[in-house]
Amino acid sequence: MRDGQFRGVTLLETVVSLSVIALLLSILVPALSSARVASHREKCQNNQRQIGQAWSAYLADNDGEFPHVPVQPGWFYGGCRFSSVDEMAFPDFDRPLTSYLALPRTTNFDDVVCCCPADEGITDVDVGTFGTGRRTAFRSFGTSYRLNAALVSWDGAPGNTPGNTPGSASGSASPVVDEPISHRATRSLRRMEITTPASRLVLMGDPIWYELAQSTGRKADWHGHVKVATASESGTQHRKVPAGNVLFLDGSVKFVTIKPREQKNQPVMFDPIVGGAATPDQE
Repeated sequence: MRDGQFRGVTLLETVVSLSVIALLLSILVPALSSARVASHREKCQNNQRQIGQAWSAYLADNDGEFPHVPVQPGWFYGGCRFSSVDEMAFPDFDRPLTSYLALPRTTNFDDVVCCCPADEGITDVDVGTFGTGRRTAFRSFGTSYRLNAALVSWDGAPGNTPGNTPGSASGSASPVVDEPISHRATRSLRRMEITTPASRLVLMGDPIWYELAQSTGRKADWHGHVKVATASESGTQHRKVPAGNVLFLDGSVKFVTIKPREQKNQPVMFDPIVGGAATPDQE
């Protein structure tokens, strides 16, 4: 400063300052993004653990018998409805599990246990695969988490006891997914009739488990992609694949990838991850 005047900032100083800011942003933005993804995964896992506790309470109160869900059993097992006036979510007590869930009447969906914080909907990438459009799964179905529909749409037919279905793997059944069959159901499925170990039986989870297992062509990779080790002729390689949180019948929640089925549109089995599940190496 000379004679009471301020010296101006030179072009070089401006360039240096902007370069430092750009460098800091390049470091902070990925870190903040990773932290956000990790937070969403953890919140999603906590949500599913609470839903698993609700299922345990339901089965305890109903002698271990699953409910029948006649319409879209993969989604309408429990959850919310929405006001046409103010878009407020409120419990849908027409669904059997809803009374076991602590669902508030709210417009803040972060408070709703059946709403995944990373829910971005199910993207219809191929014509005719029927995604959720621009809406989230929660807004479309009242829940972000897809149930293993075979558990609540079993037809109770003689000889169709889980683990005894002709042509299916041990511990599996073969009802058509998401089709109403209550008109021919003789009784509901009982927990004790399931032969698949509870730690391997998918109860429900992020819909990616269904989309990948069924090779629907739709996308629901809300929690991003993870690095998974794969074997090759030249040794171990790594590739990034979508993964999601899955709730198993024993109440455990795992972040897993799921191998697509060999044939598209196969019925969902009781153990949809046989020979295909992998716990990814998280980055």
